[in-house]
Amino acid sequence: MFIGFGTLVNAVLILVGSILGAHTKRFIPETLKNGITHAIGVFTILLGVKLLIENKPEMLKIFFLLILGGGIGYMLCLEERIENLSGEKKSGFLTASLLFTIGPMTFMGCFLEATKGDSSLLLSKAFMDGVSSTILSSIFGKGVLLSAFYVLIFQGALTFGFYLLGDTVKAQSTSNALFLGGGFLIVLGMKILGLLEHVKLINFLPSLLLSLVV
Repeated sequence: MFIGFGTLVNAVLILVGSILGAHTKRFIPETLKNGITHAIGVFTILLGVKLLIENKPEMLKIFFLLILGGGIGYMLCLEERIENLSGEKKSGFLTASLLFTIGPMTFMGCFLEATKGDSSLLLSKAFMDGVSSTILSSIFGKGVLLSAFYVLIFQGALTFGFYLLGDTVKAQSTSNALFLGGGFLIVLGMKILGLLEHVKLINFLPSLLLSLVV
């Protein structure tokens, strides 16, 4: 596999899912949409647990990273700004683009592929996004299809950036980042399932960036 393979598959599956959703929306019952959403939530939690088990972090540093990164995110109101942006333009493109790129799976997937040649997390995300795009397209229409190109550009740039900086990241910092990412995936999965809705997960994403440099 080459650097960017996971992102390429991700964009293709979103494209395919969007086309399927736009042409089959009349045949997708509400109960099926709910079931698929819950399955995605459970799978996200399982991916998070996997990362937690596989990495040995510096717990005291993790605690301070969460406080510092979360403080920055909450002061900047990152999640609120994204929610306001999404609320102003009810387009399928914007909604899907935010869903597919704003989150710990994007960050950690690109990081793993760029620094370790491991595309597994991005490929898992790709299949989840492919299914999600089918559901979103059945609701918002063909605008979701355009988000595939946004994902290709955004994740491609992120992966390339990590690839250039990968040698400067310490092994322990990588473990800290992966452990944090695993925890965030669990929270994300619970939010997808309708739990922990009051936790503004996007506001904690600065913690991931800080974990790679401290």
